Amino acid sequence: MKRHSNRHQLRLITEISITPLMDLVLVLLFVFLLAAPLLKADKAMLTAAAPLAQPSKISAPTETMTLLVNNDQSVTLNGAMLARTDLPVSLKQIVQRNSGIGIEVRMHRDLPVQQLVETMQLLEAAGIQKTAVTTHADAP
Repeated sequence: MKRHSNRHQLRLITEISITPLMDLVLVLLFVFLLAAPLLKADKAMLTAAAPLAQPSKISAPTETMTLLVNNDQSVTLNGAMLARTDLPVSLKQIVQRNSGIGIEVRMHRDLPVQQLVETMQLLEAAGIQKTAVTTHADAP
């Protein structure tokens, strides 16, 4: 006769552990609680920026100049070397002569982005609205 052991009997599991389910629910709750204000802020920014998305009335530049910033941070404006400190004055004089001028800023690709930001701030302070930015490897 065979002996039957109770240790290996298959039983139906009637209990389900809900701990992992509750962990998932709480994580999702926190994610949605944090994301909801951010989504509302994005929608508010989009509606506030909608008028800016309309076509602007800025026309094509009447004249273009090239501002070349080399790897050693030397500045050349239309082929003429300038001291970095003289650049704001020169840009303001150019804008006074021709308010519709456009400037192509050619930055050396190894310069930090902060250098580009500072150059763009100089252009903005001088009143130049029409700009284009390119990078270069070496001086042409």
